[in-house]
Amino acid sequence: MRNKNAEKREERSSNIKKSVVLSGLVGTGGLFVAKLLGLFYSIPLSSILGSDAYMAYYGNAYRIYNYILNICTAGFPMAVATVVARYKVKEDYKSLLVIRKLALAILAMLGLFGMGMLMIMAGVISKIMLQSDTMNSESVTIMSNLLRIISISVFLVPILASFRGFYQGLKEMEEYAFSQAFEQFFRVGFMLSVSWLLVYVLGYERKWALYAAVLSTGIAALAGILQYIWFDRRKRPDLETAAEAQEGEAVDRRTLTREFLVLAVPYLISSIVGYGDDIFNTMLLPIGLRRKGYDEATRSIILSACNYVGSKLNAIPMILAPGFTAAVIPHIAGAIEKNDHEMVEKNILDCLNIILFIGLPVSFCIAAYAPGIYHVLYYTADLKTSSEVLAWNAVEGIMGTIGPVVSTIMMTVGFRKSLLRRLAINCIGKAIIIVPMVSAFGYPGAVMSSVICNGYAIIFNLKEIHDNYGVEFRPLLKTLVQLGGGLVLIFAVSRILNMAGLSAAEGGRLAGLIRLGVNGLSALAVYLVYTSYFGIPQKIFHRDFRIFRHRG
Repeated sequence: MRNKNAEKREERSSNIKKSVVLSGLVGTGGLFVAKLLGLFYSIPLSSILGSDAYMAYYGNAYRIYNYILNICTAGFPMAVATVVARYKVKEDYKSLLVIRKLALAILAMLGLFGMGMLMIMAGVISKIMLQSDTMNSESVTIMSNLLRIISISVFLVPILASFRGFYQGLKEMEEYAFSQAFEQFFRVGFMLSVSWLLVYVLGYERKWALYAAVLSTGIAALAGILQYIWFDRRKRPDLETAAEAQEGEAVDRRTLTREFLVLAVPYLISSIVGYGDDIFNTMLLPIGLRRKGYDEATRSIILSACNYVGSKLNAIPMILAPGFTAAVIPHIAGAIEKNDHEMVEKNILDCLNIILFIGLPVSFCIAAYAPGIYHVLYYTADLKTSSEVLAWNAVEGIMGTIGPVVSTIMMTVGFRKSLLRRLAINCIGKAIIIVPMVSAFGYPGAVMSSVICNGYAIIFNLKEIHDNYGVEFRPLLKTLVQLGGGLVLIFAVSRILNMAGLSAAEGGRLAGLIRLGVNGLSALAVYLVYTSYFGIPQKIFHRDFRIFRHRG
């Protein structure tokens, strides 16, 4: 029985490693659990904090942290995965063991540098991002403390990412998924228990719950590192055995370092310029809002809706980006190594199709149900303003889902220079226009600036892939038009059910949650039936899910 179970696990693992869709779904599954936990912990946390200002501080701290972390964990680990995938195809296990040590050393040094810089710059960053009318010294102190606490995570998370990048390159996506969920379970447990204890049992001020919430990220990263060490101890002996049986020596360490850096530096630069929205929304958005004439209280409400609630909800569709980039790198890198352009095209189209199929309706539902979501799940002093900001912010969610995947594909197929040029134009353009656009249009101006700049980069990156690899995107455009019809149906169903008494934006929270669930699930059910009619799930998952068949 044990042998049969082991064989089934091996067969399942083998199927996952062969398919970019399955690999992506498994990787996304772990991230989905992690982000779903993130969505639900934010409900009691917002109640414990009980302040739009504290929620804005929390969101701002994580915007800065995410920017630095994306540089560390969206750049170098991707290079690790790419190099590992190459040498796995070559069956050079001795070099793989060298890469493992090299990746850990470089990412640890990178994390140490990031932690030091954030600790030093915490005070300056806090004064710029708060844009306070009174420049309250206490608010600056709280913000500075948050950044210094979260800097510990900037050191620990890259170490965890070195393990993830290595086993991602070996297509161990089940462990990748488990690690994401495990880390988040640990983080949420620590955050809520300690925050609740500090405020409701020990009677401390709510700012201490804020500090505990930020500290939880570092604690969870440490737990994740220990879990991966345990996994590594089980898997490394197989690599060492294969290395001992291998004829010849490992590739010279200097050569591997050079190869790693050739890949990593472009990833690093692409992360610096490609994830600029986190910096813009924390450093430049408050300046634009102040110039527009919003008072300090309204700015706190907008920043809370954008940087705290918006980032939490947008994380749901955006989990597709890291999930599928984690999957697409080893698959495309392996196909290129084998010179299999047909498989490269198939993997690219499969990846983009499934992102659109899942990401578009989720982002659209966030916008359509924004008032109900805010009323049921989050604290705010101004429901109208907060829900409007959340609805606009959902547009950035889909851009933030598609953009990183297209950038990763560009990097993996070798178009680094043109990608970096477009990302730099995107970043500089956003930095130039965000303040005047927010000054003119209010918060929607920030979203408009993102659509203009990110849209430019996505369109021209896809054009270059088409021109050089012959990837045909016309079927993708047809699918996009059909999905647009599904979004119209979601909007229509939501409004009809609202008028029928299923609006979640009024009444008690529990009753509102039930109405929100019934309304949202009904709209998504109509979307699934509609897309099934056109055979879109069949095309994406390579299985026939159609209930009704489209003729013509």
